[in-house]
Amino acid sequence: MKKIVALSIICLLVASSFTAYGQMIKRTDVVWARTTSSPITLDGKLLEADWAKAESLTVKFGADNGMPGSGYNTDGYPVTPPDPINAVVKFLVNGDSLYVAIIAKDSSIGAGGWPGPAKWEGILANIKNRASADRPVPAGEIYYAWNSEGWADPNTAIVGATPGYFGPYGGYNRWVDSAAGLLKAQIWDAKTFVDGVTNADSVIDKSYTIEFKINLKFYGYDPKAAGGDIVMFSLSIYDADWQWYRGADTVKNRFTINKAWLQGPWGNASVFGHLRVHVNPSVTVNSGAVPTVGPDLVIPGGGNYTVPAFDGKLDDAVWKNSGIGKLLLRWGSAPIRNAYPNTAPYRSGQFQPDVNGGKAAVIDGDTATIKYFYKGDTLYLGFDVKDKVVQSVPGVFDRWDGFRVMINARDARNGDSVLITRRFTFTIDSVGNAVRQEDLSQTGWDSLGQAVQVKLALKSGTTVDTLGASPDVGYTAEMKIALTKLGYPAGRGDGVLFFGVCMFDGDSFNPPTTSYGYRVWFMREQDWQDGAAWMWMDPNTVLSVGENYVAAPKEFKLIGNYPNPFNPTTTIKFSMPTTDEVTLEVYDILGRLVALQPLGVRYEGEQEVTFNASSLASGVYNYRLRTTANKTVVGRMLLVK
Repeated sequence: MKKIVALSIICLLVASSFTAYGQMIKRTDVVWARTTSSPITLDGKLLEADWAKAESLTVKFGADNGMPGSGYNTDGYPVTPPDPINAVVKFLVNGDSLYVAIIAKDSSIGAGGWPGPAKWEGILANIKNRASADRPVPAGEIYYAWNSEGWADPNTAIVGATPGYFGPYGGYNRWVDSAAGLLKAQIWDAKTFVDGVTNADSVIDKSYTIEFKINLKFYGYDPKAAGGDIVMFSLSIYDADWQWYRGADTVKNRFTINKAWLQGPWGNASVFGHLRVHVNPSVTVNSGAVPTVGPDLVIPGGGNYTVPAFDGKLDDAVWKNSGIGKLLLRWGSAPIRNAYPNTAPYRSGQFQPDVNGGKAAVIDGDTATIKYFYKGDTLYLGFDVKDKVVQSVPGVFDRWDGFRVMINARDARNGDSVLITRRFTFTIDSVGNAVRQEDLSQTGWDSLGQAVQVKLALKSGTTVDTLGASPDVGYTAEMKIALTKLGYPAGRGDGVLFFGVCMFDGDSFNPPTTSYGYRVWFMREQDWQDGAAWMWMDPNTVLSVGENYVAAPKEFKLIGNYPNPFNPTTTIKFSMPTTDEVTLEVYDILGRLVALQPLGVRYEGEQEVTFNASSLASGVYNYRLRTTANKTVVGRMLLVK
């Protein structure tokens, strides 16, 4: 792959959000929380000098608060607010805590309740709970508001009251959380300063400031890690105005509701997107400009390659280029998921629904390699699937074989003013053709096939049946997407894509109780879910014709280790015919296992790993490399100290 470095600015794109060609726009789903060692007093007043040095974002009703998940609405109330949300949000880190400040201009501050729409005012945040073993990680709700509903705190409606503490780790009486053994205030706490009088419209208020302190360690983050960390966060601001006596309000009956958010509106559910709050002990209030954050994945350009023949077979030269973009999906593979970039390991996952009344053991977990590049205004995707049971069960979603590709349109927003996600979904029919589903169906958004085309091909030795009567090899598919149909200007626009992909697999057997279906996804299972990857079609990364293509070896083979004898490290080389996870096992001469080293995902071709024997005594050791497909190779090495 060659890098093309522009020595001068070639052109400026017309849209204001675009930067010079060859340079990615600043990520709108990212903010830095600078580290400060100076103490912060939680009082809502922001008197510390370091708050003036904090990075900030704006949250406004009626404005674009950041792609892809930010938005706003009136919560169903049919009146445009005359005094809409207008806030600045700042971020700092001190010790193990994330501090968030919200400075909101507001003429009417206070609590309300049912009946009717949400008449409360305050903050609904979601810090993804990375301490959980679940994948995707669950929501961590933080709810701090003036809410006088019976289940909440009627006292927040008293004149001059401050907000109440709600959510799983809330409670205005600040009890001890039984599971964590911590005071609620040790998990998260907040204080508010109001410039005005709450719950009394006889005085026109000016603003309020909320200051949060969130225990990052409790939620599974480490802001002190040398390499930094990324906190997954969203924040929604609710505003309900003119609920009380209107002594200072000359306009009667002007009650309004509105809310606006950064990346996601809910606290107990993860939808649309999440804000990546980057923390690093080296990025301080005095360290200068914050580092630039790059894309989650880079999409290379097709360069001088001819476009694929588009027959679904992936045998064109461009698909074989070693520099082509690659993404792996596999059922039950934590190493593959953990190798994803940035926050993707925590937003990707898998799910097995009930089939025929239960969940049978998955005996054939598919492996898919998804390849990608762009050329001109077209995005190309290739799907290479290893599947021993390729089947078609029409009309049963949980039994599909196929894929759902999710990309946000850039020219359409939903009722929450969030970019709409298009679902480019295909499944396999009884003769091995692609069936267009969801937005590609006959009643879908692209019913005429003008935006997306897809072609599928069965691998040699594969037939489509309904009972798994004969073992299969798998299938391949090609998809091409006309980006201009998604709202991108000619010339790839700003080059940014918001992307997720989900693989479907359904395997049927006799007896029916042994049948199953499952889904595995990168970043998104459904179009509305949080987690789209920020991908960039990089004009500086271009595939070179004929570059570095070497046919994959035909077998799993040990090349050897060197040096041998060694002290204390040696490099073990081996070749892979296909992508798989590999584990290194080392045994002494008595056959006892003395070292076990997971090597993670290894791609086809030659691979190598360094083994450190500093904790072992001198002697002869046997070692074995094992794949998840149960292929093994063995070797012998001599440690001399």
